[in-house]
Amino acid sequence: MKLSVIVPVYNVEDYLDQCLTSIIGQTYNDLEIILVNDGSTDTSPEICDEYAAKDSRIRVIHQQNGGVSSARNTGIYAATGDYITFVDSDDWLDTDMYQLMAQAIQTNPNVDVVMCDFVTVTDDNEIKVSSPLPAGLYSKKDIVHDIYPTLLVTEDFGRLPIISACTCLFKNALFVDHGIHFDVSLRYSEDYLFMAEVMTKSESYFYLKDCYGYSYRQYQESRSKKYQPEWWVTLKLLNEELKNTLSSCEDYDFTRQLKLQLIHSVLFVTNNIVDNPVIPKEQKAVLLKELFNDKNVQGAFSNLNFDQQSIALQISLYLIKRRMYRSYLVYRNIVSKIKN
Repeated sequence: MKLSVIVPVYNVEDYLDQCLTSIIGQTYNDLEIILVNDGSTDTSPEICDEYAAKDSRIRVIHQQNGGVSSARNTGIYAATGDYITFVDSDDWLDTDMYQLMAQAIQTNPNVDVVMCDFVTVTDDNEIKVSSPLPAGLYSKKDIVHDIYPTLLVTEDFGRLPIISACTCLFKNALFVDHGIHFDVSLRYSEDYLFMAEVMTKSESYFYLKDCYGYSYRQYQESRSKKYQPEWWVTLKLLNEELKNTLSSCEDYDFTRQLKLQLIHSVLFVTNNIVDNPVIPKEQKAVLLKELFNDKNVQGAFSNLNFDQQSIALQISLYLIKRRMYRSYLVYRNIVSKIKN
């Protein structure tokens, strides 16, 4: 069984050696390693070519900069393996990660998706991240019953059971049969839409629980920590694309989840506005007013109850629904003082 490992590469000269060394050093040898240099302007292209010269399993594709989704799609179209996976070029793998995942496939032939757990790594901390799902094999019936209810969002807006493409092996035929690829119009959250499409098309899934094979490098000052005005535009587009993708699903009604998913995006943007010390208080009020008045936001709240959420979260949601942006700022300030 050949595994195609797709690595989008863009200006990662400081981390690329660690990433590639961890891939070529896998105890599972039947690999096709596709490095897609996405228009890097540092020495990353040369590093890719040097590794390809030393290991015949490595293929380098140089392309103009198109973003991570474009680079991943280039890899998908070039892949010839039975299964496909992805590695971000600043992350790294445990030596036996693919061996353990391949054994899961050998035990469960033709399974569509295999997933393991991962570790988030910062400068001074490592956190093991696991899904709440039980370990083992899931049939289509199991996927519908156990995974679909929280495919997009949990009721308490917590971590999703399945989100990262880098911790999964995907049957290549799944992509070919259904034309699955990454949406290049999304500047971030691309895994979100991709995994939703994968899981609604999959007939089987295997969860290799407590196998923390993937190390995800998380920067202290990452994009997710600093508010950017275009976030809301992209997150609305994500919700629309999720609607389009899931509208054809006959096994489950995702209407409530789609509304909750958009509200989750509202909470994400709101938190980043409120918690950003650089934005003046009056500017925060302006940004929140614009967000709360958005017709998509108000539409998401229609015919929803929040009985399963905490009281604190219910208050936040009430203030957002009623467009009470100044009261929301006051409330968040009070909560912050109580916590501190």
